[in-house]
Amino acid sequence: MTDYTNMLDTILTSHLLQKKRANILRMNAVNGVVDMRFNNLLNQSLEKLQAGNNKTMSLKQLPAPSTVDSFNEALKFVLKQEGVKFVHRDGGSGESSKYGILQSTAREYGYNGNIKNITLDDVKIIYRKIWEKSGASSLPPALSVVHFDTYVNSPAMARKLLSRSNKDINTYLKMREQRYVGLAERKPEVYARYLKGWKNRVESLRVMVAGLERSSVQTA
Repeated sequence: MTDYTNMLDTILTSHLLQKKRANILRMNAVNGVVDMRFNNLLNQSLEKLQAGNNKTMSLKQLPAPSTVDSFNEALKFVLKQEGVKFVHRDGGSGESSKYGILQSTAREYGYNGNIKNITLDDVKIIYRKIWEKSGASSLPPALSVVHFDTYVNSPAMARKLLSRSNKDINTYLKMREQRYVGLAERKPEVYARYLKGWKNRVESLRVMVAGLERSSVQTA
């Protein structure tokens, strides 16, 4: 926000000085008076402003949305996918969970109560810690959401996919989907029932990524 404000201040000041100079020159022409000293000072001020403006980042060069914005986007996606209900046995882990957080994961990040009683505020704190640990905060907005969601599902898988995909988001998602298919094929008695939901989740990420990319193009 500071970069936008500084840039707009520079543009506005430059515009006002140029308008002032034009008015003075017009009055001088009418009155037959030319104040060379004032004109020189005005020109120097404009040159300094223009030089500073050249150093100011353009709108396309301004930083990507803040890590806070990306985290909120990622958290919203994860909570929508995971839901808010208490789950007695979550997937292949056999553990209970709520808001997508296993009892052991909650304990790992400092929550010592029963996962059944965890509050949304507690959940946000835990997911913020997971966000930082996953490395998502250092990634571009769309990829940060994809990587965070993957990390929530499986930290080991997320690290491998980020490395093997070379941070290409489409490759990342394709590899994630392939891994789910592989799990269902190797242990159908455990994972086959989850395959449809997993694939739908990956497809939801693709839709989200497309939406973020469209927004980025429109605001560029």
